[in-house]
Amino acid sequence: MKHIFISHAGADSEVADRLYNDLRMVGHNVLIDLRELPIGDGIVDFINNAISESHTVIIIYSKNTPKAIWQQEEIKAAISNNITQSDGNIIVLKLGDVDLPPMLKHRRYASLDPDVYKHTVEELCEQIALHPSGTSAISEALKEESSNPFWRVRAEYFEESDPKLLATSFSPPDAAKLRMLEEMLPCFLEGSRGTGKTMLLLSLRARVLSARTDSKKISELFGCYVRLERGAFCNAGSHLESQDDTNIEPQTLRRLMDTFTQEFYLGVIESLVSEISHCAKEGTLNVDTATETDLVQSIVAAIAQPGAGPVTHFDSLMEHFANMHRQVSDFVRRRFIYDEEVSVPFVCFDIHMFRRIVRLVRARISNLASSHITILLDEYENLLGYQKKVVNTLVKLGPPLVSVKVARKVGGEEISATTAGQELQETHDYNRVTLIYPVEKNSDLLRYIELLNNMVKRLFDSQNIAVSDLETLLPSSATEEFPQEKIAAEVIRLVTTKKFRSWNTQKQNEKLIYYRDAAIYRMLSGKRTKKRFAGHKEIAYISSGVIRYFQEIVGMAYHLQANDSAGTIESIDPRHQTEAVYMVSSHNLATLSRNVEKYGERLKYFLLDLGDCLRQKLLKHSSEPEAARLALRDPESLSEPQYQSLSRIIDIGIKEGVFQRVEGRPGWRPRHIQDPQPEDVNVARIYAPALEISPRMRWRTEVSCMDLLGLLENRKIAKVDLINRLVTQAAAGSHQRLPFEEFLGEDIENTI
Repeated sequence: MKHIFISHAGADSEVADRLYNDLRMVGHNVLIDLRELPIGDGIVDFINNAISESHTVIIIYSKNTPKAIWQQEEIKAAISNNITQSDGNIIVLKLGDVDLPPMLKHRRYASLDPDVYKHTVEELCEQIALHPSGTSAISEALKEESSNPFWRVRAEYFEESDPKLLATSFSPPDAAKLRMLEEMLPCFLEGSRGTGKTMLLLSLRARVLSARTDSKKISELFGCYVRLERGAFCNAGSHLESQDDTNIEPQTLRRLMDTFTQEFYLGVIESLVSEISHCAKEGTLNVDTATETDLVQSIVAAIAQPGAGPVTHFDSLMEHFANMHRQVSDFVRRRFIYDEEVSVPFVCFDIHMFRRIVRLVRARISNLASSHITILLDEYENLLGYQKKVVNTLVKLGPPLVSVKVARKVGGEEISATTAGQELQETHDYNRVTLIYPVEKNSDLLRYIELLNNMVKRLFDSQNIAVSDLETLLPSSATEEFPQEKIAAEVIRLVTTKKFRSWNTQKQNEKLIYYRDAAIYRMLSGKRTKKRFAGHKEIAYISSGVIRYFQEIVGMAYHLQANDSAGTIESIDPRHQTEAVYMVSSHNLATLSRNVEKYGERLKYFLLDLGDCLRQKLLKHSSEPEAARLALRDPESLSEPQYQSLSRIIDIGIKEGVFQRVEGRPGWRPRHIQDPQPEDVNVARIYAPALEISPRMRWRTEVSCMDLLGLLENRKIAKVDLINRLVTQAAAGSHQRLPFEEFLGEDIENTI
C-alpha cells in the first residue's frame, strides 16, 4: 500500500474526489487535503506530517491554485520535503490551460481534462509504480486449474466436473437449513451473490447425491437441476421484457405464457431424463435395457409428438428433446420478431403432462418408486413476470408428487401469482431459507465458522492437502496493534476525560471494551499502517456471512503465502491475511460498475459517499462511532415516485450483496408511538476495509430517504450536510458546525 497525498484547491474538489476514489479503487492509501484532519489537531502540523509521510504527492494545478492559500502551503511543503527526502515524488496534474510556476515546470506533469482523464490515470499508475490492482491480483490468484485449492469460488466450476469432486468438497449448511432442503415442502433459497445458492442446489442433484456419504441416497431424494432462463423469449422483443404483465396486451400475454409453459416443462422433463440416464450409466439406478426402452417409448407416447421416429434409448430421447427446443425457438422468432402467422409446434407440455411422466418414471424404476423427486430451479431472478407465474404454479401444485427448490437473489421483486389463479403463500406452500449467515451474535458466528471449517477441511482433503483446522490455517496476530495503555488513553479522549472520570470502575471497563476498535481506527487515521484483519474469526466476520467473500479472501491470502514461502502451507501469515482482505474489499467495490449494468457506477459512488459519511462519524463522533447500520426512519417513502431511483439502488445493492437488509422487526423502537418503525439496512462488512470504516456495527445511523436521495442527486452538498449532522455532539435537532469548519470558514464544502 503506497501513501499518496492529493493537493488541490477547494474549487477543484470534484475532480480531486474522482481521482481520490479511482486510486482507492486499486487498493492505495490516499489522503486528500484535510479530509483526514482529526478534531483538535493543527492544520499546519497535519499538512506537514501528511506530506512528510507520503511516498507521492499529486498536485492538481488549475487557475484556482494561485488563490488557494492552503494549497500553496502544501506545494511549498511538498517541494521542501522532496529536496530533503530522497524517495519523495511529486507529480503535477494540470486542470485546464494554465502556466505552471517555475518551481513546478521541471516536474513530470499531465492533464486531468475530461477528454484525457482516463489515459492520465492509467499513466499515473505506471509512473508511481503501483501494485497490481486488487482485481488483477485476484484473477491471478484464483485462475482456473491453478494449484490454489480455493480457485473454485464458483459452484459452476464443479457442475461439469466429476460429480464426486463436488460431493467430497461440499459442506452442508446447518441442520435447520439442510432439513428444509431435504423435506417435501418446497422452499425458496435466498441470498445475495456468492452465498452458495447454486452450490446447495447442485449438492442435491442425483448424480452428486449418490456420491455423498453424509446425506440421503437417491432412493430417498432424487434431484434434477435446471438453470432458469428466459429461453427463446430472450429475443421476443424489449416491450415484452417486463415484470409488470399489465402493460402486455391480454391476447399476447396468453400466447407468451402458454409458449413459455411448453418450453419450461420441456426443460424440466429433459433434466429428469438426463439425471436418470447419468445414474443408470453409473449403476446407481437399476435400469436395464428393456426398462430403458419401455420408459423412453412411454414418454414419447405421453408427449404425443408425431414423427418422432425410432426413439428407444435415453440418448436418442435427449436428441429428440433438443429438436423440440429448436422448434420452440423457431416459433418465437417467427411469431414475435417477424410477426408471421405460424402454428404452435406442440401444445402438450404443462403441469399435468409433467405429473404423468413422473408417474411413468416411478412405475418403471423401482429405486424411484418412493423417492422424493425434487426439481432444483436456479436463478429465478432471470425470469420475467409471466414466466415466474409459470414456475410458481409448479411450486404450488407440484407436491406431493414432486418437490421444488428454487434459488433466487434476495432483494428482487417477489411475485406470488400463479397461472392457476391461486396465490403462492409462504409457510403454507413453501418455506423461505436465507443463506446469508448473520455474524452479529457470537452463537450465529460460531455456526458460520463451523460451516467454513468443514468446507476448508473437505476442500483440502479432496486435493490431498494436510491442514488440521481453520484456526491453524488462519492464525491471529501475535502482537497488539497498539499498547493497551495507548488504546485506553485514546478511549478516554474519545468519550471526554471529564465524563470518563465520573464513571465507576465497572462502567469505565465497559467503555474501554465498547470503544476499543474505534480508538484504534482513530489512532491509525492519517498513517501508513492499515487496520489489521487476521485470525479465522476475524476473516469469517469480515466476509459478511457470505461464503464466496470468505473463499476469495483465503484464496488470495493462500496465494500470497505461496509466493512468500516454499513447500507445504500449514498456516497463512497474518500480514498476508490483512493484505488479502484489503485486496478483496477493493476488488468487490471497484467491479460494481462493471458487474452491475446501468446502475453499477451510481451504486459504487453511492457506497463511497456513504462510506465517507460513516468514516467521519467513526473518527469524530464521541458516543456512537461504529455505526455502519443504517436505520431508515421512513421506509414507507420508498414506494413514492420521487424516491424510485433510491429504492432501485437499495434493491440492487441488496441483490448484489452491497447492503444487507435486517429481517424481522428491528431491535429498537422509535422514541414516540406516532413515529414510524424504522427499517435497518447494513453496509456489508466486506466493503468496510476499502471504505476505511469499522465492520463492527455497534450503533445505528439514523437517516431519511431524503438524506440518501441527496447522495444520489446532489452528492457534494448532501454529503457535507449529512456529515455535519452525523458527527455533531449537539442535542437532536441542533446542527452545529464541525470543529474545524470554523477554522476553514466557507470552504468546508470543498474541503470535505
